[in-house]
Amino acid sequence: MELTFIGLIQIVVGGAIVLFGGPGSAFIFLIISGLFDGSAAILLPSLGGSSIPPVQFALLFVYLRIFAPKGGLYGYFPDAVRANAWLVLFCFYGIANSYIGPRLFGGAIEVYPMRPIPGSGLFDVIPLGPTSQNLTAATYLVGTLLLAIAAYIFCQARGSKKVLIDTAIWSGWFFIVTGLLDIAARGTPLEDVLAIFRNGDYVQMNVEVDGFVRIRGLLPEASSYAGSCFIALVVNAELWYRSIRTRQTGLLATILTVMLVISTSSTAYVALAGYALIFLGRTLAFPNLAPQGKIQRLALVGFMIVVLIAILVALFPEVATAIWDLVLEMTVAKSSTDSGQQRLFWAMQGIHGLIDSYGLGIGPGSFRSSSMLTAIVGAMGVIGIVSFVMYLLAIFQPSRRSSWGIGADSSQTLGGAFASAAVFSLIPAAIASPLANPVAIFSILSGAALALRPVRDAADATHNPVNTRTGERSRTAIDQA
Repeated sequence: MELTFIGLIQIVVGGAIVLFGGPGSAFIFLIISGLFDGSAAILLPSLGGSSIPPVQFALLFVYLRIFAPKGGLYGYFPDAVRANAWLVLFCFYGIANSYIGPRLFGGAIEVYPMRPIPGSGLFDVIPLGPTSQNLTAATYLVGTLLLAIAAYIFCQARGSKKVLIDTAIWSGWFFIVTGLLDIAARGTPLEDVLAIFRNGDYVQMNVEVDGFVRIRGLLPEASSYAGSCFIALVVNAELWYRSIRTRQTGLLATILTVMLVISTSSTAYVALAGYALIFLGRTLAFPNLAPQGKIQRLALVGFMIVVLIAILVALFPEVATAIWDLVLEMTVAKSSTDSGQQRLFWAMQGIHGLIDSYGLGIGPGSFRSSSMLTAIVGAMGVIGIVSFVMYLLAIFQPSRRSSWGIGADSSQTLGGAFASAAVFSLIPAAIASPLANPVAIFSILSGAALALRPVRDAADATHNPVNTRTGERSRTAIDQA
């Protein structure tokens, strides 16, 4: 086990928060740690080169703060577990099956391993068996659950709603600044400085395609950056749609969209297209739930984009052609490439794993997929599928007004924004993630959404914004902001 400089910094900061900080500072520490998704706090070379990311390491200090004898929030722990009951089932089954699955079906199924064997071909498979990646996957599932519970608990503290909005905005700026630094640093000493933060055991992918620079920020590849940047976009777009800090969130959403377009990542293009369709469909289906003027502004922005594209084509036809060829290469044409065929092969492993295991799943970490959805299907079977879908329904609560737009009060509106962002944040993972567990920010958004809009209060939430614990009127997000 090797402690990295990031882990050392976390020990110093986390220790100070446990001793002297409040719940808000602990929550900020957790979210900031989650931004460094391509980094490692601890390296584990004895486990096949696995590592503990900063957000998982931060949980140690966060839970010390939660269970602190003075000023802790441990009284909310049972409520947090009950609110995340479906996620508890999902994670516990995944943890158990990461041990049982590869042993129960070992040798009976051939899989493409999570960590490819050096010198192996694109479609080479090996007999299923337990590996260190099963332990790593189980650890990530523990982190997924603890993150959601921690987010729920911290949202009970005074001022937590303001912290949520502030960190959503600053996280967006983080990805913008690091993305621009990555572009400016190419070929300079600053590039080596940024590489220090990419100390996780991940493959460092190519930095150019057809002469266009691929944006990675502090992450190992353009796809990872696109996924994180997309989540920041979705969070701020959902806040803007519900008129929460509109000037800041609207500007951020616009700039983040531009960053995704120039990232040259196929994940970014597909995710943007999917979210645009969802956003447009929701606006047309529930126009009365959109704040006044939002639809007109969206139409104006769309018109301006069309005009700018037309001007670009007229003034710089060669550049426009090159960009169009790049988009085609990274999307439509990619399915015919070796990479596209390999990704399809990986995705089909999940289907085969479900069938060959009679619906039980062969265990998280047992095989590599190209989609979180097929990874769940193959690794965790029917129980994993049902529990995860039920958890998404518990988060989103489609029968609630605030899930589609403005809620009855500002607390529900903010909860609806984070609930929508949590569900939509899965789009990149659904098209590119090899893992069965969702990203860390999904857990944080989910826990926050459930805390802001408790499922047990769904029936009377639109009529009675009164705190059921104290009998006092609930503090709202906008009031605290």
